Amino acid sequence: MNAPDIVTLTINPAIDVFGVTDEIFSDSKSRCEKASSLPGGGGINVARNIYRMGSSVTAVFPAGGLTGNLLKQLMNEDGTPFVATDIAEETRQNFAITERKGQKMHHFVFPGPQLSEQEYQACHNALFSFAPQPEYLVLTGSLPDNIPNNFYKNITEQANQKGIKVILDTSGEALKESLYAGTYLAKLNRREFASLGFDEHVSIQELAKQMTGLVHDGAVDHLIVTLNRGGAVLVSKNGESYYFEAPSVHIVSHVGAGDSFVSALTHQLNKGASLQQATHYGVAAAAVTVQLEGNQLHDLNWLERMVSEVIAHPLP
Repeated sequence: MNAPDIVTLTINPAIDVFGVTDEIFSDSKSRCEKASSLPGGGGINVARNIYRMGSSVTAVFPAGGLTGNLLKQLMNEDGTPFVATDIAEETRQNFAITERKGQKMHHFVFPGPQLSEQEYQACHNALFSFAPQPEYLVLTGSLPDNIPNNFYKNITEQANQKGIKVILDTSGEALKESLYAGTYLAKLNRREFASLGFDEHVSIQELAKQMTGLVHDGAVDHLIVTLNRGGAVLVSKNGESYYFEAPSVHIVSHVGAGDSFVSALTHQLNKGASLQQATHYGVAAAAVTVQLEGNQLHDLNWLERMVSEVIAHPLP
């Protein structure tokens, strides 16, 4: 098996179906147009972006049923390398419908299939089947209900033993279980960070202090919290602390914005960029993606232009 620099895991993948309608009605049909189907799920979105950016990457995910077969077909058409493990239940579909009348996107996310212990262990094993091992392992997205909350933690501990740097983007109990397990970098949004016992509405300076406490306690080596109106705060164990101010942009859809952040960040780190520069690119990637339909960042020239509009402010 080829050895990529970056491996991503999507334990709960999906096919994302996008459409447009003039108006959503509560008591009759809302006829849609411009339907498109794209491979979806955090790690898949990240891998597809990274592949387009030029880093060597492979996406690992479970797939089952007719929808799972379609997901693999779409990935083959996309060209992003992947390893799909077989499961018994059907892979899910999600829907994102843009309503012209209200200029709003309505995103409908469905629960994923239940994986047996043998099935989710097969995904775990696939992550460590590469020789040599990858430099980075990206764990992103939610866990199906029946998978233990320490699933990401166990993977992280094994990755550490092999010298693989784990980048984590998850939430809920899976996030709480994964702290203090040796994660290289965690990317959370403001609400996810608040779920760890912090006030969601404090100032950026106070947020940075709270993040610094977690990093100094050994929860993660480097911590990024993205902000509700764009931008992010970075705190690193080496003493770095920055607020990245994003430009004001017209928001079309939030679908895939966080994944674009992680993909640009990871690609830059893989190229040898500093953590500050990599985060700068992550903020810019999210700012571009929210202006687009779909779940991907295709225009890399736009990304480069957006980088110059993001301002990094050192924090005391």
